[in-house]
Amino acid sequence: MIIRVDKCSTFGIKKAITKSVQYLPKLIISNQLIPKITIGESFQYLGRYFDFHMSNDNHKTELTTLLNELMSDIDSKPLHPKNNLLLYSRYVLSKLAWHFTVATLSKTWVTENIDSIANKYIRRWLEVPISGTLSSVFLTNNKFGLSIYPPSVKFIQCQTVLRKALKSSPNESTNDLWRATSNHTNIQYDAYNSTKEVLKDFRSGHENKLLNRLTSQGSFFCSVTKFALPQLSKVWSVAQSKLPKNIYNFTIRYINNSLPTRKNLNRWAISSNSDCSFCLSPETLLHIVAGCQFYLDRFTWRHNSVLNFLAHQLQTVDGSTLYADLNGFKSPSILTGDTYRPDLLLSCSNGSLYVVELTTGYETNLKNNVKRKKDKYRELLRQLGKNFNQVKFINLSISSLGIFAEECYTFLDMLDSIGLDKNHQMYCVRKMMTIAIRTTYYISCCRNKEWENPDLLTI
Repeated sequence: MIIRVDKCSTFGIKKAITKSVQYLPKLIISNQLIPKITIGESFQYLGRYFDFHMSNDNHKTELTTLLNELMSDIDSKPLHPKNNLLLYSRYVLSKLAWHFTVATLSKTWVTENIDSIANKYIRRWLEVPISGTLSSVFLTNNKFGLSIYPPSVKFIQCQTVLRKALKSSPNESTNDLWRATSNHTNIQYDAYNSTKEVLKDFRSGHENKLLNRLTSQGSFFCSVTKFALPQLSKVWSVAQSKLPKNIYNFTIRYINNSLPTRKNLNRWAISSNSDCSFCLSPETLLHIVAGCQFYLDRFTWRHNSVLNFLAHQLQTVDGSTLYADLNGFKSPSILTGDTYRPDLLLSCSNGSLYVVELTTGYETNLKNNVKRKKDKYRELLRQLGKNFNQVKFINLSISSLGIFAEECYTFLDMLDSIGLDKNHQMYCVRKMMTIAIRTTYYISCCRNKEWENPDLLTI
């Protein structure tokens, strides 16, 4: 909406010798003509501010004040980060949508002024430092993100809806308005056919950023995109959402590699030393959770905690005999001998044998671990095939953050074939993910400290 003005001391008034005449078309507010407004002030009509210079200064001030008040109010509540983000996504963005629709704002201004406020609180809730990217957070749940987006994306969506309404209107005059306003500013919004396209384009940009530009902070996303089992991504997101705040935020910072490892602290100019206190190798995230040779007993504890849960679940399978490389279970060596000793064997009543080998390594090694274990047990599988009707090798490669490798589809097939229903299968998978995350969190907290050999984690 554009209202003609001149340089008189009043808004919308034309001086005609001795009388004042209002410009047409007339605007009626509360059944009255538009009020007399002095220079420096404005009036509000249908949610939009009008002043003598036709600027949006008042609306910009109201918008930034509103966002600060809403985010501050959410921040003051003792909420889990996922609930903070839920309020932001469903309440705050919807409150901003009206302002984005009626006010004449630029995308650049929204990005620089509104996004910065929202991102500040998002970083605070998730404990992500300024050096940590939010690109991974903006991805969808099935890509290990949190399915949120900044206000600038909502702004583009509002403009897309507004432009589409003008373009598709049955009124020819409205169509003419769309054509007349298809300038360099609005043409960027005309490129989208729906709000879903806006989101898809936004997230595609951040995926590309993680894959091709952020070498360090994008390594997790690169690995899981190539090697993870896609059908379990949402299950992992559910497991993550049920974690307590400290471990939940740990997973976020793990994914974008912004945890306070000595390597990162050195990169951020906080510490002059970047080496592990035990082996003097660079203390990276990989080194802490899966690489340090002095931490092998810690990695074994994590591995056995996951294996212990799985063994107890499979112990209840009717007509089967379970062997597990854990205290309290029959040793797999009874069937395999001492040369090879896989983590778990399940001998079924139909003469089939499942050989399960569990690995809990770093995400970048998901595929390498699969290949390594397959080569290691090839000869054992050939020997066992002589004594059983069918031998199936379950190469259970899980990352230290509970991500299942593509090869783990055989594990799901095994659970299905031994009679576990879908709900029980997903329960097992979710618990194994949770144990992997919690044990990795504990290992990270104990970095550069002596290990006290805790009991296996049970949840």
